[in-house]
Amino acid sequence: MVLARNYAFMPLSPSKQRSSPLFKAPAESDFEAPRVVSDNGAVDANVYNIPLDDAAEIWTATVSAEPSIDREANVPYLDSKSKDHFVDDVVLAVSRDGGLGMELLELAGGRSDGYGITVVTAVTKGGNAERAGIIPGDSIAAIGAIASSGSGLDVKETQEVISCECRDFDNTISALTTFPPESNTLTLSIKRLRRWPKVQVVVEYPPSQCAEGVDNKVNLELFAGENLRRALLNRGIVMEDTKAGKCDFCGGKCTVSVDVGFDLLNPMSTTEEKIMARNPKCRLSCKTTVGYNMQEGSLRLRVNLNEWNEGDRKGRLSY
Repeated sequence: MVLARNYAFMPLSPSKQRSSPLFKAPAESDFEAPRVVSDNGAVDANVYNIPLDDAAEIWTATVSAEPSIDREANVPYLDSKSKDHFVDDVVLAVSRDGGLGMELLELAGGRSDGYGITVVTAVTKGGNAERAGIIPGDSIAAIGAIASSGSGLDVKETQEVISCECRDFDNTISALTTFPPESNTLTLSIKRLRRWPKVQVVVEYPPSQCAEGVDNKVNLELFAGENLRRALLNRGIVMEDTKAGKCDFCGGKCTVSVDVGFDLLNPMSTTEEKIMARNPKCRLSCKTTVGYNMQEGSLRLRVNLNEWNEGDRKGRLSY
């Protein structure tokens, strides 16, 4: 393992608890975790990896004053400075036979408490780290190995884990070298920055709802994983369909017609399928996830469906 070092003092910025919304968001949030489907349609998350130089600019450390399910209070954790990127969790098994084959760099540190940010800056071509899937820009959050104790028939194996998230260079190296040589394989919990996949959306209002000379089409950019209804409302889309009944789920007028990009949405539940049996192009936006399974693409939809009159329909361009 080749070592490198660079010093920078890192002030720890307090904030409200945040983690990767695409994978850890609570059920009631605007984001929904990707779910595996039978056709294995999930996009390989590695297509959203970013270069080392970008990662070095975006990595930051955040502290939460309040504890959460997976975070202790006042303990720094790795975070993204950019809303266009998220921190993903990757667990990789790396052989120690012949060395790990990676270079480390301290982006921030110089603190008496040992906190900092240390990242992988290079991996040896064909080396153990590269074969395991580690890439430049990754940061090691925890290291685990199997430890054996006893002898003969009384040998016991236990998994030992050392946390090193938001640690400086020295503490990261110390964690990597703590395990004895007979621990041939290390399990590395990696934090990886990825670009957040986005969906380009065209929303069409009924022309009769728009003032004269006002374009009835609105262009939006949504993050993959967002709930469609919340995303539309948060970006100012007015869903006023006076002739529609209220949705049993959200209490609003949330039905939309999807003209392009239906495959970018999550599969319908059995209940939604029954509700939309006569309108197969329509979705309940409150039950719809955009960019399902980390897909990017284009989506075109219509809102306030019962407000479209015959003239509005005839005036639509074919596409």
